[in-house]
Amino acid sequence: MRILLLHSSSDLYGASKIFLQTVSILQKRGHACTVVLSSEGPLVEKLAAENVAVHIINLGILRRKYFTPLGLLNRMQKWANASKQLQEIINTQNINCVYSNTAAVMVGGWVANKNKIKHIWHIHEIIEQPKFLHVIIKWCMRHWAETVIVVSKAVQQHWGIGVLVYNGIEPIAVSNKINYREQYPIPKEALLIGMAGRIHYWKGQQYFLQIAKSLLAITKQQENAEVQAPLYFIISGDPFPGYEYLLTEMKNFIQENNLVNRVLYIGFENEMDCFYRSIDMLVLPSQLPDPLPTVVLEAMQYGLPVIATAQGGALEMVEEGTTGIFIPMNDAVKAATKIITILPEAIRKTMGENAKQRVATHFGKEVFEEKIAAIFQEQ
Repeated sequence: MRILLLHSSSDLYGASKIFLQTVSILQKRGHACTVVLSSEGPLVEKLAAENVAVHIINLGILRRKYFTPLGLLNRMQKWANASKQLQEIINTQNINCVYSNTAAVMVGGWVANKNKIKHIWHIHEIIEQPKFLHVIIKWCMRHWAETVIVVSKAVQQHWGIGVLVYNGIEPIAVSNKINYREQYPIPKEALLIGMAGRIHYWKGQQYFLQIAKSLLAITKQQENAEVQAPLYFIISGDPFPGYEYLLTEMKNFIQENNLVNRVLYIGFENEMDCFYRSIDMLVLPSQLPDPLPTVVLEAMQYGLPVIATAQGGALEMVEEGTTGIFIPMNDAVKAATKIITILPEAIRKTMGENAKQRVATHFGKEVFEEKIAAIFQEQ
């Protein structure tokens, strides 16, 4: 099969990792793959290593900043231009299937429908607001896709459509970088609590900082022999374009609340092995339902307990009290109080071992590969 694969980003965060994995699976199964991305980025290099042809075309990716009359007009113009360029690729390469990764890639369905060729749409998002966008995308799913793949039951229930295929996690490449505890002024005996993800208002970096502040205040007051190790915190990730102000706000919060000596911001980390083998637990403080956050699976793979807000795909990934815990979305003190209960080493190690076993059983790359390959085989 000759497949045109479209993706909304050129970064190496969760959805991009799944896209790269999907391309690799299809190539291995003998399909001819042509990829279109909206911009240059590290994903291009990864695809080149797989000997995949990559075209850079502005696909008119729909972001919240375009939810204005002028913004939507801009997107329509980009879709029209992208449609012409995609049409040329379809014609010259005799494409007979289009695969769109993420709901933000809407032009793929339009082009596939226009050419009467198969369209497979891989949905990673839960979009509650604005309502009109939810309605439009849902209509497009039903009319412009032969198959909709959803990454979690939460996503499936939200859209009321889709074949469930959990993301399958691959082992992260071993890094030669030294441990963060040697790179940064972190005591060897410290407990390092981490967060990783694009900086965005709904990802919860600000809430993570509030929790860190509360944890430090509570542990300072307590005289608990089991919580003697000093707490340190680390944030990895860079802002979505246009949201750089959130990074400024985050840094200001760290300064204004005297957290400079306990909270480290390291920006985007390309070698995530270094991140996971440095931390003792992961926090996912999402403020909106996160469909199936890859960082949770990666942390579990490393035998780390996961602390997450109780919503979205995390409810299907984390087992309360067994592989991690759930915390409230908007109460940093309650969240910190609950986190303290799993700080003792014995509890963390048991949860980490359970997490490692759970990810291997339910989110293995082999199961993901077979399900993805079967979907394309049916087309």
